[in-house]
Amino acid sequence: MDKVERVHLVFLITPVDNVERIMVVPISGPIDLKGKVAIVTGGARGIGQASCWSLAREGVTVAICDVLPVKETLAGLKKFGHASMGLRCDIQRKGEIVKAVERIMKEFGEIDILVANAGIFEGKSIMQVDVPDWDRMVEINLRGPFLFCQQVWPIMQKQGFGKIICVGSSAGKTGGVLAGPHYAAAKGGVHALVKWMAKNGAAHGILVNGIAPGPTVTPMTINQPFTSDGIPVGRMGHPEDIAEAVVFLASQASNFVTGVILDVNGGLYMA
Repeated sequence: MDKVERVHLVFLITPVDNVERIMVVPISGPIDLKGKVAIVTGGARGIGQASCWSLAREGVTVAICDVLPVKETLAGLKKFGHASMGLRCDIQRKGEIVKAVERIMKEFGEIDILVANAGIFEGKSIMQVDVPDWDRMVEINLRGPFLFCQQVWPIMQKQGFGKIICVGSSAGKTGGVLAGPHYAAAKGGVHALVKWMAKNGAAHGILVNGIAPGPTVTPMTINQPFTSDGIPVGRMGHPEDIAEAVVFLASQASNFVTGVILDVNGGLYMA
């Protein structure tokens, strides 16, 4: 989203705060993410790890934030020859998020992309979910992404551009099959948060989208009884399937896309 190298369209718009601004929106073009800086939460494994590697392949400098060790992800990033950083960050703790963002800014000087991916899954029934279960699910799967978005928002606003991708779930649209009610509710909240940010961020050049994966083979779901039954393409999703959607939404190829919850589910759910 380089404002110097790209041709621009200029629109006079009235944002939700009724303050008129001139917004410069880069025209969509081929994927070229060289020199961009991305934060990926939950990048130690699964969808987050695959997203780190796919972004790095396109030239992105990646900062990984996770409570789990990120050694394997960092090792995979080395082959792309870009600078990278791994930070231990618990998204349940605002103070750790603030410090992580500050350190990334100090190291790289900008944050162009945020992939809010970190999350947990649980398949309990409504009568099995107690208050601690509910609170932990919402804290990690909804409040965590919100807090990260809140910290990068003024940075992207000052830059005049940014891409935010939040990983939701098909369960947030359909209620899920194996997902617990707290998981479905938290992911539905992520989808609503995406739409609010898209509506209010466009005036500042911040484009916000979500991805709703269907059943995907990751370390988090490997012990769940998911099957490919009912999936038209005949297989479960893999982290790479989601990661390539992340690249599209993070890149110049999607500069006229905001507020979308992109279904990546092999045709399991069609809206």
